[in-house]
Amino acid sequence: MRFSFSVLMTIILVFLFSMTSPISFTESPKVILHGVYGNGDDEGDDGEGRGGEGDDGEGRGGEGDDGEGRGGEGDDGEGRGGEGDDGEGRGGGEGDDDDNDERDSRSFRFNDDNRNLRRLLDSLLLQERDSDDDKQEINVEPKTYEGYGLKDEDEKSNEDFNFAAAGDFGCSENARNTVKNMEDKKPEVVLPLGDLSYQSTANCWFDIMSPLKGKIMITLGYHDVNDGEAKLDQYVKGFKIDKHYYSYDYNKVHFLVMASESNFQNGSKQFSFVKQDLEEASKNNDINWIVVTIYRPLYTSPSKHTAEESMRDLYHPLFDKYGVDLVLQAHNHNYQRTYPLTYNPEKASNPVITNGFTTGYNSNNDGVIFATIGTGGESFYGLDGRASFVATQIDRFGFLNLEVKNGNPHTTLTGTFYDNKGDEIKDYFTIKKEIK
Repeated sequence: MRFSFSVLMTIILVFLFSMTSPISFTESPKVILHGVYGNGDDEGDDGEGRGGEGDDGEGRGGEGDDGEGRGGEGDDGEGRGGEGDDGEGRGGGEGDDDDNDERDSRSFRFNDDNRNLRRLLDSLLLQERDSDDDKQEINVEPKTYEGYGLKDEDEKSNEDFNFAAAGDFGCSENARNTVKNMEDKKPEVVLPLGDLSYQSTANCWFDIMSPLKGKIMITLGYHDVNDGEAKLDQYVKGFKIDKHYYSYDYNKVHFLVMASESNFQNGSKQFSFVKQDLEEASKNNDINWIVVTIYRPLYTSPSKHTAEESMRDLYHPLFDKYGVDLVLQAHNHNYQRTYPLTYNPEKASNPVITNGFTTGYNSNNDGVIFATIGTGGESFYGLDGRASFVATQIDRFGFLNLEVKNGNPHTTLTGTFYDNKGDEIKDYFTIKKEIK
């Protein structure tokens, strides 16, 4: 590993300090009261001892008959004494005992500084390791990646299959763990939900996703679209998408990918596309499920990002009308899953809950389930309470696995959120419907 200049300088300083140690180390209660370490417990004629505030701490002592003593403020400390019967004295000590105290204090400061340097070195080494991916991005040219898109798009088989979804990846070890977790479940389709790379290029993300090559259909997020044309071009060319919104079929499931970072208002090209696409899918007897992916959340518990209200008010009524079963979203770095919901025109922020159970839904009668899966690997966003329409929420890295079983006369969609730690199941729900 190549170390940065700051890490190298810290190593040199620690080495020099460790090799130069003629100063004796004497652990003296008197020095502790002077404030290099800790809180003094002795109160009475000699006053109160306090320390440990700041690098060298602050020592307070001698409040009582012998006055007040203060020391250890700043690098050199300050000595105050003799306020009371003995008058007031300011300075670094008087007489042989004060000189000894000062030497002892310096001894403690030396050892304390040595320990601080070692702690700093450990911290810098840890940062160096965790930021290796970021350092590799300096002056790196965007690469061209091919063969990552779904190979069997528009597959018409009636076979059972599973697909995996998560967003907000980044390039940390957490993202690698998410990809490994997905890989272990052997999905046939993988749905990254936006904000794939937070670096200047998408190189690291493509490299991390390589075990899932040939299975991916992306949704573009803020950083994918707004971090420069070169980075966006990597996604557009790598997945051969003409527009940021598109749709495809796979084994009786219709997938609609929406673009929250593009114009989506009524009258836009995207709105016309979405409306026509959903209408056709709802009439297609070869389609049992309709799944929508979108980066920005239409519904969310209180977190860093609020719901995309204008998009929700425009598109949720369309989802209800054309029988959308599931909406997968990201942007908030946590996991949330709603009850089945229908749009509430009276108060859009308070949707109608059509089934208050945590699982066992019937898509023929119930509404749309919205799942936020911003758990790909980038740092978490806190959850400040839970919205009444949210069935479950967690702050763990992982992904949502969705398994489709095509039976007769029913077909079932089962969602399972797998935590990266120990492969634990943190959420589980099923949706059943009669086939057409």
